[in-house]
Amino acid sequence: MTQRIMLWYRNDLRVADHEALHNAVGEGAQILPVYIDSCVPDRYELPGKPAIPGFRRKFRLESLRALDQQWRDWNSSLVVMTGEPEQVIPLLCAKYQINSVFLNAEASHDEVRQHVQVAHQLQSAHISCSVFHGAPLIHPDDLPFELRDLPDIFTQYRKIVEARLFVRACFPTPTAVQVLPHDEAPFEPDFPETIADVRSALPFHGGEPAGQARLHDYLWKSDLLCTYKETRNGLIGTDYSSKFSAWLASGCITSRQVFHEVRRYESERVANDSTYWMIFELLWRDYFRLVMEKFGTAMFSLDGISRRSTRGSWGRDSADFQAWVSGKTGNRFIDANMRELLLTGFMSNRGRQNVASYFVHELGLDWRLGAQYFEAALVDYDVYSNWGNWAYLAGVGNDPRENRQFNITRQADTYDPAGNYQKLWLD
Repeated sequence: MTQRIMLWYRNDLRVADHEALHNAVGEGAQILPVYIDSCVPDRYELPGKPAIPGFRRKFRLESLRALDQQWRDWNSSLVVMTGEPEQVIPLLCAKYQINSVFLNAEASHDEVRQHVQVAHQLQSAHISCSVFHGAPLIHPDDLPFELRDLPDIFTQYRKIVEARLFVRACFPTPTAVQVLPHDEAPFEPDFPETIADVRSALPFHGGEPAGQARLHDYLWKSDLLCTYKETRNGLIGTDYSSKFSAWLASGCITSRQVFHEVRRYESERVANDSTYWMIFELLWRDYFRLVMEKFGTAMFSLDGISRRSTRGSWGRDSADFQAWVSGKTGNRFIDANMRELLLTGFMSNRGRQNVASYFVHELGLDWRLGAQYFEAALVDYDVYSNWGNWAYLAGVGNDPRENRQFNITRQADTYDPAGNYQKLWLD
């Protein structure tokens, strides 16, 4: 009997550079692609339970629809089920006589716990569960240290890995796939009612083809990479930064793919500070993933990974929180950024640093509430970067300084000197 493998998709919604898929095809198996739409409970109770627009979910559904189409090209379709994986997957395995479940690894606590529970459920039915590395920038076997020895400061980490930076080649897209026929209902996404805002800096759709198109356009068609370092702190428009983050977060594209395209760009066009800075940002993403893998649930604790409390108490004032969420704090620069997030699901990196600093240091609120709101609202939410950056700004993460408070007035004067960004979102 031909081996039957379930390919369990999570934050890896693609067919290119997909280690689990590559290995399943290599086994000569019939493959059943599955995505479980499960509800992850809130880590903390948000004050007042603000209304969360559905921009992130819309992008995820677009990505699933694109993935479904890719499997239809192979005469199959993506099985999308609602429920808890530890309940749904064993039932599907029994129904379709699955021999093994293949999946790409995640490093955060909830995702790890989830796949461990699934593996435990399958063990009694003698169904194996194979976990692959997925697509970190640097393969774990190529790191010059053990995870326990990961430096707690990014600069130290960067200097070590840059000294002998090696990124493995991407896995090729399969040319042919043996599919396992199924009779599950076709995927028909129920898109949330979101209104596209013409001012959005992220007017893009989810899915692997859209992510690949943006990668091509940003590097090769528009040649924007060569000025990335000079423009990356912008606030208005689609092209001040790459905007790769949304596709990276959903796994529609990988850091490896971006890295190798940048290296090709350096070879064929130009290598400069901007191309270096793009790789620098990829290293940051990889680093935060490693930090969460090393410290686990400590990343979500009040004192973070710093092992020190920088404040005697953290507030949870509902009025202050709601004013921040709705962009009604009275600080125009902060309010403009928060309005953009509320109306589009996106905010610049410069904006995120400022609103997080304001939340923690001027409003004195529990930094985890801000991180959770971003988790719910951002189109490009990534558990590692989001929680790592919030802890960093709160002084309980990977920062040698205890107080990284931004001067908001100076920041506004520097990055929005004519007030155009503030006018765009507030006037």
